[in-house]
Amino acid sequence: MGASRYISSGLIEAYVSRLATPQEAQELEIAINQYPEVATAVEDCRLGMEHYIMLQSVTPPTVVKQNLIRIIADEEAGKLTGEEAEETQIIEDTPGRKLYVSSSWRWAAVAAILLLLGSLLLNYIYSARYSDYQVRYDALLTSNNTLASEQNVYRTRMEQLEHSLDIVKDPSMQTVKMPGTKSFPSSLATVYWNKASKEVFLMANNLPQPAAGKQYQLWAIVAGKPMDMGVFDISTDTAAILQKMKSVDNADMFAITLENKGGSPAPTMDQMYVAGKPS
Repeated sequence: MGASRYISSGLIEAYVSRLATPQEAQELEIAINQYPEVATAVEDCRLGMEHYIMLQSVTPPTVVKQNLIRIIADEEAGKLTGEEAEETQIIEDTPGRKLYVSSSWRWAAVAAILLLLGSLLLNYIYSARYSDYQVRYDALLTSNNTLASEQNVYRTRMEQLEHSLDIVKDPSMQTVKMPGTKSFPSSLATVYWNKASKEVFLMANNLPQPAAGKQYQLWAIVAGKPMDMGVFDISTDTAAILQKMKSVDNADMFAITLENKGGSPAPTMDQMYVAGKPS
């Protein structure tokens, strides 16, 4: 068992409160000598328990303290005999006032104090363990929520990929490859165009990430004039996913330019990244 296991097992609290078995106590004492952090944890627990008991303690009346001291002193001096222990004693509290105390009451008071101290110790131990379990539960709950969120993201991603695959496999779809222009030779994009339904889908295979405030825009060249087909964003998630663009029933060419965010009414020709004609 490593140091962290000793610290989180609850054995330290049991050891400090003297509730650990002899075997557990011996095992922990070996760990104290072996791991400085365990020794520190034991000392911190001891100090914390003492502090907790002090905070929860109730100061008894002065007369109770005086009576207990008197009783202990009498017993040590041998002043009480077997018969006297059962008799009621009269102890003067203040001048003119007498307090009657029996032996059975004295032992009941001592037992009550011991029970109170034991209760405080157990309360401290269970309070510390509850706090530890609460922290573990919260961490587990957070981890579970994170896993659930990631699972939803992966599920959505798979659904998008399956939808894209269905479109690509559709025999009514025409594939239009758009290789990079001379200015951007490594760029590549693909249009999937259904002439019957006029639907257009775009896959940004390889386009550089645009600068801030910039956005890519798809164009269809119809009768020699550019027609806006919509703007789109790119990321590692969209590289293999088809994005639905505006519909067109006839096009001689498709092209992509880089424009200001939101698009432009006319293409910026020196910012044309890819272009391709339907076969």
